[in-house]
Amino acid sequence: MILRDPEDGIRLLIPQPSHALLSGQMMAAWGAPGFARPDPAPEVILAAGQHDIAWLSWETAPTLDPETGLPHAFTALGAAVHAPMWARGVELARAAWGLWPALLISLHGTRIYTQYMDPESLPAKDEAAIDRNAAKEDVLQADWIAKLGATAEQVERNSALVAVTDALSLALCFADPDKAGEAPMEDGSTRKMKLVRQAPSRWSLDPWPFRESTLTLRCEAIRLPASARWTDEEAMRRDLREAAWSKLAETLVPA
Repeated sequence: MILRDPEDGIRLLIPQPSHALLSGQMMAAWGAPGFARPDPAPEVILAAGQHDIAWLSWETAPTLDPETGLPHAFTALGAAVHAPMWARGVELARAAWGLWPALLISLHGTRIYTQYMDPESLPAKDEAAIDRNAAKEDVLQADWIAKLGATAEQVERNSALVAVTDALSLALCFADPDKAGEAPMEDGSTRKMKLVRQAPSRWSLDPWPFRESTLTLRCEAIRLPASARWTDEEAMRRDLREAAWSKLAETLVPA
């Protein structure tokens, strides 16, 4: 779950799969000249929109962070918790949608555990969970790439596209432009994405990777008073189930 800093006395809680929905919308709009294009596009769009399928069960029963009195932010949970969830999410994707989406979701997990984390600096239980995940997913990835007949270039390009749409979505959900990430270009290079907040729900983006001249992204978020806190996990879960939801709409325009 993403915990957005309060604004005007309201805090938004954005479930991981809801944040991923923004990634899928971006991927469906991706493809300005000069940018790498997804291939095969429908499967990559699906993978972007479902890249956090691993979190579905957790989001139905979030755990309480006693330090904050709020649900755990996804960044506060260790790999010992979410690596097994990630492996299960890959299994669900394989059973539901086939090899390309499952491969890209699996590769996204690998990216998280190898590029966004330093296993050797983590507690032993988290490092062990990452090692177990890698041992399983590396074998699956090699098998699925062979069965798809995909080239290394295709796999890396599509994985990088999932990563940048994930990063841009996180930047919008956190309202933190520094998380915007890097986009793969058609020539094999990458470009740092510069996101600037122009108004509460309007952002400029440079370079501009989308086919249209403006893009509005929408998902649902839980709306809470900024003062909301809990000491009892079951009470928190009940209140979250009954909480008001509101539409999060963020508009991107070229710089």
